[in-house]
Amino acid sequence: MAIYLAGFLNSAFLECERMKTGKLLFIGILIGLVLFGFFEFLGLDPTYGSIIGAVIVGTLIGKTIGKGSEKYAFFTIFTYNLIGWILVFLFTSDGKLALQYGGIALSALIGFVLIMIFFYSIIGFFGAFVASNLSRNKQDEGL
Repeated sequence: MAIYLAGFLNSAFLECERMKTGKLLFIGILIGLVLFGFFEFLGLDPTYGSIIGAVIVGTLIGKTIGKGSEKYAFFTIFTYNLIGWILVFLFTSDGKLALQYGGIALSALIGFVLIMIFFYSIIGFFGAFVASNLSRNKQDEGL
C-alpha cells in the first residue's frame, strides 16, 4: 500500500509540475510576442529586438524552472518568433509586398527567417542555461 501511495503522490507531483511548466511556456510565449511587437513598434532593428527578447525570455524561464529549462526556453522562443514573423508577413506592407512577389525570393526570405529564428532560440537557450546555473549556484551557497 505504501508503494502504491508513494507512486500516486509522485505522479500527482509530476502532473502539478507539468501544469506549472505548461503555464510558464504559455506566459513566455505571450511575453515574447509582447516584446516582439514592442520592438517592432519602436522601429528597432528586428535582429537586435529579437536577441534582446530571447535573452529576456530565456533568463525568465531559466530562473523559474531551474535545471533542464534550456529545452523549454528553446521551444518557447522558437514558437513566439515564428508566430511574430508570420504576423509581420501577414499584416505589414513590407510583408505583403514580399508575399506578392513569391517564387525564389520568397523561399530565400522564409529560409533566412527560419535560420534567424533558430539563431535566436539558441541565444535564449544559453540565456536559460546561464540563469539556471547561476540560480543553482546561489542556492548551493545558501546551504
